[in-house]
Amino acid sequence: MSAKAAGLLPSGQDVQFSEIEVTLARVVREGRRRKRGPARALTATVVVIGDLPQLTSAADALEQLGEVGGVRAILISEGEHTAPIARVTENAIAINGLAPRFLNNAVAALRLSSLPAVVWWRGGSVAALDDLAGLADRMILDAEDPGPSWSQSLRLIQRTALTDLRWTRLTRWRSALAHLFDLPQVREGSADFRALSIEAGDPHAARLYAGWLRACLRWTSEVAVDIAVVKPDAASPLNRVRLTGTGVSIVAELKVGRGCLAAAIDGRDSSTRIVPLGDGSLASLIGEELGVRTRDLAFERALASALEIQA
Repeated sequence: MSAKAAGLLPSGQDVQFSEIEVTLARVVREGRRRKRGPARALTATVVVIGDLPQLTSAADALEQLGEVGGVRAILISEGEHTAPIARVTENAIAINGLAPRFLNNAVAALRLSSLPAVVWWRGGSVAALDDLAGLADRMILDAEDPGPSWSQSLRLIQRTALTDLRWTRLTRWRSALAHLFDLPQVREGSADFRALSIEAGDPHAARLYAGWLRACLRWTSEVAVDIAVVKPDAASPLNRVRLTGTGVSIVAELKVGRGCLAAAIDGRDSSTRIVPLGDGSLASLIGEELGVRTRDLAFERALASALEIQA
């Protein structure tokens, strides 16, 4: 099945792999003549690996970002083909069904060497991760089941700046609890926390959040971590977080239908901190990550700690 037949880049042209760059140059020239203006500057190459539905939503998100800052998008799904037909538009290339052993060759040939390269991993053969990490300035994990890619993280971190889009989705939840730690009674009681319970629609995000707390507060195995899977809420990966201590307990919870979450010392409304959830769309999340260029040490520590928590 070609990229066209799969519904990727419907306005594009089908070409042989060897003709991609020539076709891109021609399409850009034609687009420039039609628009009668300067070409949009490209800021990065974004390589998206995943199945067709994941590529389609990623392409839509990157197209939205293209209105404010251009990227060259390379969309690749895995299969058995060694030389599949590619689909090309002005700033995007879709390759459907490429054999995993040729992923690194395709990316090396198509990325713009003068610009940062980001690999957005939405699932696939983890055997290709090492080679792709060597070609990427930054790798963003975003698989439905992150277990296989997370298990490779310690090695990947040695080759590229690594993160996971779940970490971005957790930004407001991390901010909510961080605000509470500005209160003296929370700081003083933080050494006495004995249990963490999380209700979440995404148990992997909950595990990563627990890893962040565990790493920041230097918990030992004596602090119990309980993750309960509940009905997912499209607005947020987590529903409720409770930290229980001998001196102080805190709760953060999603305010359904209000676009925010609230965190407070348990039973003390005067301590409540309200944090807006913000725009949780895929375009907004990936746009936030594309603005980062350095390693995220907090994420790396959180993930290492999360891997020690029983799933």
